Amino acid sequence: MAARTARPSLYISVDIEADGPIPGPYSMISFGASVAGRQDGSSYTAADPEQLTFYRELRPISEEFVPEALAVSGLDRDRLVREGTDPAVAMTEFRAWVREVSAGAQPVMCGYPASFDWTFLYWYLIRFGADSPFGHSGCLDMKTLYATKARVPLRAAVKGRMPRALLSRRRHTHHALDDAIEQAELMSNLMLWTPPVPEPDAERSPRITHLSWGRIEAEGLAPGKDFRLYPGGGRPWDWFEHGTRHEPGVQPQEVREFLDLGVTAVVLSQGMDQRLGIARQTVEVLRAAGVEVHVAETTAAVEVYNRLAATERVAGLFHSTC
Repeated sequence: MAARTARPSLYISVDIEADGPIPGPYSMISFGASVAGRQDGSSYTAADPEQLTFYRELRPISEEFVPEALAVSGLDRDRLVREGTDPAVAMTEFRAWVREVSAGAQPVMCGYPASFDWTFLYWYLIRFGADSPFGHSGCLDMKTLYATKARVPLRAAVKGRMPRALLSRRRHTHHALDDAIEQAELMSNLMLWTPPVPEPDAERSPRITHLSWGRIEAEGLAPGKDFRLYPGGGRPWDWFEHGTRHEPGVQPQEVREFLDLGVTAVVLSQGMDQRLGIARQTVEVLRAAGVEVHVAETTAAVEVYNRLAATERVAGLFHSTC
């Protein structure tokens, strides 16, 4: 018996704007969709993301809303109450559009991240018409796609750490259609991207093999007093480069390089006598990017760093005196 041939997949980028965190108590107030491309077997063909699009602004379904969530889109909720499309009508029109543009293929919703947008979209499709053209699981998360192809943890799959060639040059405006088009370009770039294959151990963070007052030894590097270490190597840490002093401490500029390397953890040493401060803004920059931060006296910091280096993309700043 001949094997069944899988239908091609048509990827549709969807972005939604909502006035709260979950559907039902809160409303999806607008959504946009853009055809990103078509996959047939191992072949992917990108589409012009501006060519096949869909956009609606919706009448809210409840009186509840979170002002901060509503402010993101900039939409006037009072106007939507008066003029927004009835959700049942919008979902009927959207189903028809999806089936028209995906004729001969299996439509797949894709989002960045998909979880929030899919939650609202699927709820609305079922609540207003009991039918989803994507089925109950036809969605793809671009963050997961990038994490898998780049071989990084999901928390490291953020746009700020992706190669710039993958990103759309369009602005992220929080207008649902603008953002759907922008993310359609990201989707196609991800699908067509072949990540470089690193040489064995080329991307591993070098372990620290010796620490004593005024001296650090790390794999592959000449001994020194202070070091900045990261996946693939390291170099002496020059405090004058970014104006670091014991007070106010390690500056945010010292760690921005690490974010470009896609690290998942950063270890910041405070010196052997813990006299080196860590500026609050430095920790905030790392945590805002989803990076795990460890701050400790240098001996303890080295132990944490060496442990993480065995399994993670870790970077660190190490000071071997006071």
